[in-house]
Amino acid sequence: MQYLRCRVSRFLPTRASRYVSNWQALKTFVFGLMLVPLIAPGHAFGQAKTVELSPLLAKSSLLGAVDQNQQISIVLTLPLSNPQGAAEFVQHVSKPGDPLFHQYLTPQEFAARYGANAADYAALKQWAANNGLAIVHESLARTSLTVRGSTAQLQTLFKTELNRYRSPDGKQFYSAAIRPTVPDEISSRVSCVIGLTNSAHYASLAKPYKVLGEDAAVPAASPDIGGTGPGGSYSASDLRTCYQIPNFGNLVPETVAVFEQGGFYQSDVDKYLKAMKLTHPPVTFVSVDGYNGAVDNNDVELEAVLDIDMIIGINPKVQEVLVYEDGNDPFGVAIIDALDQVATDNKAQTLSISYGIDEVQQGDAQIAAEGQALTQLQTEGITVLVSAGDNGAYGRTGGFSNPAQLNAPDPGSQPLVTCVGGTTLTTGPGEVYNGEEVWNRLALGFGATGGGVSSYWPIPSWQLPSYVTGNGGSSTYRSVPDVGAVGDPLTGVGIYSSPNGGWVQIGGTSVSAPIWGGYISVLNAGMQYLLGQKIGFFNPTLYSIGFNDPANYLFPVPDGSNGNAALYGGTPGYNAGFGYTNCTGSGTIFGGGFTTQVILASTTGGKAPSGFVFFPLKVTKTSVELHWTESDLATGYIIELITPTSPFNTSAAYVTKKTRLTITGLTPGTPHYLYAYAVNAGGHTEEFTDFVTK
Repeated sequence: MQYLRCRVSRFLPTRASRYVSNWQALKTFVFGLMLVPLIAPGHAFGQAKTVELSPLLAKSSLLGAVDQNQQISIVLTLPLSNPQGAAEFVQHVSKPGDPLFHQYLTPQEFAARYGANAADYAALKQWAANNGLAIVHESLARTSLTVRGSTAQLQTLFKTELNRYRSPDGKQFYSAAIRPTVPDEISSRVSCVIGLTNSAHYASLAKPYKVLGEDAAVPAASPDIGGTGPGGSYSASDLRTCYQIPNFGNLVPETVAVFEQGGFYQSDVDKYLKAMKLTHPPVTFVSVDGYNGAVDNNDVELEAVLDIDMIIGINPKVQEVLVYEDGNDPFGVAIIDALDQVATDNKAQTLSISYGIDEVQQGDAQIAAEGQALTQLQTEGITVLVSAGDNGAYGRTGGFSNPAQLNAPDPGSQPLVTCVGGTTLTTGPGEVYNGEEVWNRLALGFGATGGGVSSYWPIPSWQLPSYVTGNGGSSTYRSVPDVGAVGDPLTGVGIYSSPNGGWVQIGGTSVSAPIWGGYISVLNAGMQYLLGQKIGFFNPTLYSIGFNDPANYLFPVPDGSNGNAALYGGTPGYNAGFGYTNCTGSGTIFGGGFTTQVILASTTGGKAPSGFVFFPLKVTKTSVELHWTESDLATGYIIELITPTSPFNTSAAYVTKKTRLTITGLTPGTPHYLYAYAVNAGGHTEEFTDFVTK
């Protein structure tokens, strides 16, 4: 095979020592760069006088006026008291070696340090009460206030008219037809008004391939091609096997949150978990803006159970899944309030979002407000994973222009999230990884991975131009996605959704994002167990790995593109290649090897553990018993096992605080490479050995 990554040559003993000798110098440079400012130049918060109209109006069909009695929610956002200080804190708390590294804030501490002006917030609440508006969401940090009123009330207050429209993709939405004027009583206090001009409701990204029915058959034996799940789809165990997910998700309790625009049936999740032989962790509904949890949209139910299933499927030992639901409000309102609710609750270490629309659909105010909410999440150390979109480089709306326009996704392009693209996955017998290419079924009507260049956010400092421009990325603006995982519906996963016909084979970046969400929760468990730290904002660590080339430690996706010039008026998408691409970022999960590098990259550069002696104690046909001497100052050990296979190596990672480990399930007569790392929060030392099973 031509692939340069994940080959056995990169795992010879010199690889580890070379990594150690260069990392200390490089990390000082990488993390010393400033993170992107909270608000891009030219989009800073200021006094709101009028609200920009939806950019979709010019391309949409007028359907009529909104019912005067319809209840509509709007978000009034306020600027942080010190936005630059908050952005700088995110930099420090994400920088190994910094005195503030991983010293996260509580929601109360964030509110005290950076929260919006209390007097302004009180005035907004009083204004809402005076005008008969119901308050449906309050921010602890006083950065947003969501109020609800009738169409007639809001039209009068904001001097506008609200109409219903049909967008080019056939979806209905409502928007102001006349630029709203912010009332004088609050115009000097608010920074943005969300919900009057950007009111597309549902923004889920799941891509069903086919309905398999209530009693879908599973393959009688492990197939040479495809999965072992219903109808030959990929099962949870298939994904854990091919992506080599470590098995230590229970070492420290992990909670993962997901955002949904409606309810789901717990019985559907239960049926999936039973079929996949998975445990049943609590799946807890959390209401946003008073939503009652009703299942009133089949597409959302499918999206919700997919997200939950993938989180538990990748980390079967996850402690709890929190499902934040707002099915009442349009996407722009729901996502801001859900982000704020996750931050206020501060119960989850990881948040997965499988929803999104084009940046151009959102507008500057919406994007800025999301960025502010994400800043608080990152000061609290909550890792956020977001889907890259399912309509190729063109997004939801670009294909309706001639020639087609390229679009980046929101919130996927936000610089404080890790954006996840989609692939076509191939496995061999036993579900061993056999390669991936860019997911692109545009010609068949089954979508393609999103990805591209933001038109809003400048390039973050951790996304070095020399790294992201090799295959067409921008040297001046944020490139997405950051990583990838399976997303092609034709090589999709099987899940159960009763209102959608039972078992369904499904894909989309709604699969790939929660896969990474589950994987990050496993990484978090290992890091907290060994180092007493959680990952937090992931991108600075991600882009620092492998001498600023994380593709060295992820599976490569060198083939394909996320466009189709023949179908889209001669406008191509982005091409794949080695290194970073705007299709699948730096690559897909190479479980054990990448896990090890993330943990090693998260130390501070302080006093490392002492050296130790490491050797196999007993080798059999299918196992090895390991022993090593204790390392002074070590808080634990990482053992990385590399097995040469074709076309890719397999890599397993184990963490322990003992000085013995037995690894089973090995193949007889096979060479193996072992790396042992003694670690603490300050650094690591390492040893290497190899052996051949009998």
